[in-house]
Amino acid sequence: MDRAVEAARQGDLAYFTALPPADLQAVLSKRDDDERSVLHTACATSNIDLVQFLVDNGAKDCVKWADEEGWTPLHTAVSAAQEATVKLLLSLGADVNAATAQKRTALHYAASKGLTALAQLLLDSGAEVDARDVMRATPLHRAAATGHTGVIRVLLNRQPKPKLDARNQEGATPLLLAALGGHQAAALLLTAQGADVEAEDKDGETPLGAAVPHGKLRDGLAAIAKGEKTLDDFMLD
Repeated sequence: MDRAVEAARQGDLAYFTALPPADLQAVLSKRDDDERSVLHTACATSNIDLVQFLVDNGAKDCVKWADEEGWTPLHTAVSAAQEATVKLLLSLGADVNAATAQKRTALHYAASKGLTALAQLLLDSGAEVDARDVMRATPLHRAAATGHTGVIRVLLNRQPKPKLDARNQEGATPLLLAALGGHQAAALLLTAQGADVEAEDKDGETPLGAAVPHGKLRDGLAAIAKGEKTLDDFMLD
């Protein structure tokens, strides 16, 4: 098993094609100490031919397997930004809304890593736009906290739209997280969409207050919220 896992990690297709059929089946049906299959490991590589070979030769049944942390091959492929593998797994019936032990879906990871194309693909495949993780964070929280405006736009373009002022476990909205991080473009975008600039978290912090240390961000948020300016008045990507 260890040799097979290492071969999968290296994207070594030749290793698997050289295995006798019975040995290949045995390898594909096993899990390591973390309950991960060879398919899990292969999905983190850029070798789509290897992933295709594995599913064609018995690993299709592993597509929905979860490891001890609840990660499926889809979580692995999304986290590793392997778009071709993600498409393949979805076509094979991977559960787009499968959640890890931290209740994070693949969309949470696409959002936090700024993987716009993958976020769009997951949404088009039925991903829940307002899925909540163990901290009550939605994908919009994750994208806002990391300032990924591309993903924010993708999420906000969904119908029905995500809850703009959803509260996480600490009572923070996506806008508050963007403001705390000094992510100007993300904060202005959310405000222009109608996010509440005065929404308080459990400690009484608001997006306007959180924006104070970040240059003129507070003035920008206030101006948009009052209708005095629009996004067109700001130099945004």
